[in-house]
Amino acid sequence: MILTGHQENAEFALAMCPTEPLVLSGGKDKLVVLWSIQDHLSTLGEASSTKSPATPSGSSSVKQAAKPGNEKSVDGPTVGPRGVFQGHGDTVEDVQFCPSSTQEFCSVGDDSCLMLWDARLGTSPAVKVEKAHNADIHCVDWNPHDLNFILTGSADSSVCMFDRRNLTSGGVGAPVHKFEGHTSAVLCVQACFFFGLRTKHQYLEVLLKMVS
Repeated sequence: MILTGHQENAEFALAMCPTEPLVLSGGKDKLVVLWSIQDHLSTLGEASSTKSPATPSGSSSVKQAAKPGNEKSVDGPTVGPRGVFQGHGDTVEDVQFCPSSTQEFCSVGDDSCLMLWDARLGTSPAVKVEKAHNADIHCVDWNPHDLNFILTGSADSSVCMFDRRNLTSGGVGAPVHKFEGHTSAVLCVQACFFFGLRTKHQYLEVLLKMVS
């Protein structure tokens, strides 16, 4: 299956929705693209119900997709995008779905921005956090247990934790905590958050899995 919609290579950012057959991708074309695999299944069902006896099996869903550069074309069923989202100023490095919503997602990129999107509101960012880091942002993770918290990892060797209720200060990113200690770029983050009450204060324990 070939997912069409990017204008340049999309080599890094890819996410699958945990609850619906949806796929997100980000690319060098600065775009975030959303697909539904269900569109392909629906097309197959329609084709099978209208196909004439003389039509070879499977031919209605197979096309030839051109690849960039001098690479050869690839045969396979193609699926067009549900939405193409614009807002990044450089390569999109990572994307993640909101754990509780099929229509909300976030992305980070080489423009040092963290962006939150809502497909129901159009193709522009619902929220844009500029200068979320001091360099390219390579990775992002959305806390599945408390949807307010998002983690990002960057070429500036840090991991930042953002609260989406208060993402910026003075027009730039304002993380609630910045984790430092790596000596090179952080390429992957994964967060698990646990909450407990201690002496009338709520503490946040963060388990980070980071690859640098």
